[in-house]
Amino acid sequence: MKPTLERYAIDFNPVGDLDQDVASFLTLHHNGSTLEHTIKVKNEAKKIAELYDGSLVDKSIKAALLHDISNVVPISKMLEFANQLQIDIMEEEWKYARSVHQKLSEIMAKEIFGITDIEVLNAIRSHTTHKANASMTDKILFVADKISWELPGTHPYLAEMRKQVYDFKIDQAILLYLDVIWEQRDKLKLVHPWLIEAREELILKTNIRSGAENEK
Repeated sequence: MKPTLERYAIDFNPVGDLDQDVASFLTLHHNGSTLEHTIKVKNEAKKIAELYDGSLVDKSIKAALLHDISNVVPISKMLEFANQLQIDIMEEEWKYARSVHQKLSEIMAKEIFGITDIEVLNAIRSHTTHKANASMTDKILFVADKISWELPGTHPYLAEMRKQVYDFKIDQAILLYLDVIWEQRDKLKLVHPWLIEAREELILKTNIRSGAENEK
């Protein structure tokens, strides 16, 4: 294990059951709010995976359980921590420390929890921003994370996302969310380059699909 991570593994004794291990890890680090969110995302990811591709249930559950594991690191320390771990930090990510938490979670899933499945690790790595050329596991974790949020106020786009996901329109649900972020771009500290690339790809796919349907 990389020395930088050892401080977070002290007194953590995994038993080999990922549900229990994640709960123990987050409890050890007094992060009950992340544990509560994680359980909701896991349950949502399981249902979505069962709907789209039953063979991805295990991968989706693992990715969901570990996607926010880096929340044990204080936000003010995330960039420093990522730098110590030699994570590639994009120029844009230096503007907003929490933007690297998805990459930190990937490394912690690998180093602390022994995850070697590249598809699971990739899904964790892009669960906040999404990315172009996404796998179905990427998509499942991304939407499960978003529609599991319980945000203050009214957010009708989340209800619409959920509807689209369960109507077998997962790409449309993702694009809906990315459009919401894009519309707020002038108010946000960062619109991640991966999000921009993912949005442009989905817009292109949507236009191609619409064109093909119009030709029928």
